[in-house]
Parts: sequence; structure tokens; C-alpha cells
Amino acid sequence: MVKNQFNTNIVEWMSNAGGEYKSKAFLDMLGNEGIKVSQSIPYVHQQNGRAERLIRTLTEKAKTMRFQACLPPSWWEFSLDHAVHVYNRTPMRRLEWHTPHKWFTGERPSIERLRVLGCGAYVFIPSEIQENKMAPVKLGSSTHRLRMRLRATYM
Repeated sequence: MVKNQFNTNIVEWMSNAGGEYKSKAFLDMLGNEGIKVSQSIPYVHQQNGRAERLIRTLTEKAKTMRFQACLPPSWWEFSLDHAVHVYNRTPMRRLEWHTPHKWFTGERPSIERLRVLGCGAYVFIPSEIQENKMAPVKLGSSTHRLRMRLRATYM
């Protein structure tokens, strides 16, 4: 996927030596592709400093957004998805004040459709497919750039 989408190769695979990344089939596949495998010492989180910090940052952003939107804890995945979407469109000093989105894709991200998690939204539903009136609530950003995830609340 990386080779097809971004015309580049993966050189090294770094993991925390978790069981899901230690199968013989997975390690053989990486070896066949010429990808170097690096694993940190188990239970030494300091070796994964940047990854651990990113996980904490995104989790805290997601929790804050979910609390502000008054969404239940079971909807954590929507708030995490939205937090990642916002994070990828935030300029960073280590990227010379570019966004991760621009660094990764080469395109300047559009924030014209950026909305607050949990904000009200109205969706036009043609009368021929409309079952009843709906007042959807935005639940996050879709992977497609022109779509949003909505939750229907029935009146």
C-alpha cells in the first residue's frame, strides 16, 4: 500500500515486540520485502518515547473533545478519529511549521470543512427515501475528504 500510494519503500519496521508482530509469517514477509526489523525491549516504554507520547497526546485530545461534546465513553473511537484528523492538520515546529498531512501527502490540507466534534448538523434526505425527520450530530471526520460521520437522533 505504501509503495502504491506514495511511491516509496518501507526501510525499517520498529515495534514494541508485542505478540501481534512476532509471528513467523509476518517476520518472513518483512524479510522477503527487504525490510529491517527492529524491536524494543519488552516493557521498556522509554525506548518508544515518541510513539508513547503521541498515543498519550491523541488520547488526551480525544477525551477532551468527547467530554466537551457530551458523548458517552462507548463512542471513544469517533473522538479519537476526530483528534487524529485535527492533529494531522496542525502545523508543527519539527516539520518546519508544516502539517503532518502536507509532509505525508505533499498537499496543503484544507480546513474549510473542519467542524467541532458533536456539533449540530443538518442533512438533506430526499422525501422518497426519508423514513422520518432526523437531526444528525457530527461524530467525526470520514476518511473521504468530502464526508462527515453523523449520528441520527429521531424526533
